[in-house]
Amino acid sequence: MRRTLRIPALAVAFLALMVGSAAAAEKPAPVVRAAISAVRHAGDGFRLSYDVYKSGFRALSLKFDVSLGDGSYRTDARLESTGIIGWLFEWRLDAVSAGSLQQAMVRPQRYRFTNHWRGRVRSVEIAYDKGVPAEVRADPPYGDDAESTVSPDMLTSSVDPMSAVTAIVLENANGQLCRPKTAVYDGRRRYDAQLTPLGSRTLKVSNFAAYAGPAEGCQLSLERIAGFKPGDERMNKMSINIWLADMGMGVGKIPVRLELHTPWGIGFAHLARVRRADGTLVFGNVE
Repeated sequence: MRRTLRIPALAVAFLALMVGSAAAAEKPAPVVRAAISAVRHAGDGFRLSYDVYKSGFRALSLKFDVSLGDGSYRTDARLESTGIIGWLFEWRLDAVSAGSLQQAMVRPQRYRFTNHWRGRVRSVEIAYDKGVPAEVRADPPYGDDAESTVSPDMLTSSVDPMSAVTAIVLENANGQLCRPKTAVYDGRRRYDAQLTPLGSRTLKVSNFAAYAGPAEGCQLSLERIAGFKPGDERMNKMSINIWLADMGMGVGKIPVRLELHTPWGIGFAHLARVRRADGTLVFGNVE
């Protein structure tokens, strides 16, 4: 019997893509190098919007905003159910990360993740000290059912999800796609994201996809390290094909199409709009 892709499960897979798409730090502190030229060209930041589809229905929408200041960054993301699916299953996820840009290095200072599902709210906060996770707060608190705890030495090369995705968008200006490994820590789980090249292809416009043109691909797979429930192998069974293209923002290639293969089924995400920080529409239609 074919499994149905649940909305929260699709959201988890989509966020796993976002988490795994940045380059892992080479130094002990969890910092991620971003292209200096990209930081200059990005100006005050940018806004990206995606539509996520399952079985021909628009199931989720994502808004991803990056603000760049004098030696600092802030990234806000909102992922929520929409359309008919949103009417049946009201769900929303908010995430924010802020930190410093030091000599083109993304260094997180704080991270917050909030999940709203059927009237229940779960939140996670990470506070950093010199780029290293120093305190994690979860509400409600985490239980003791994790497969193993995350030791301090596992955190020295990790980044939070939103800092990671900020780094990839900026770093792509260097033309360095599909970096092989990213160390990720979300406040409970520690895992590695592996990226392998898929080559190039030409994407076509469809009823769901607004972008048409050349794109370069990477395949993302995830490897559990610590902090998982016993027997939970779902993350190891996920793979996501990421197709990136230059959208004329001066920040390198941006994901324009995502193909999510998960234990719960298959989903697709398409870039819907690109805006500059001042709201100027660069790609897509007005909402």
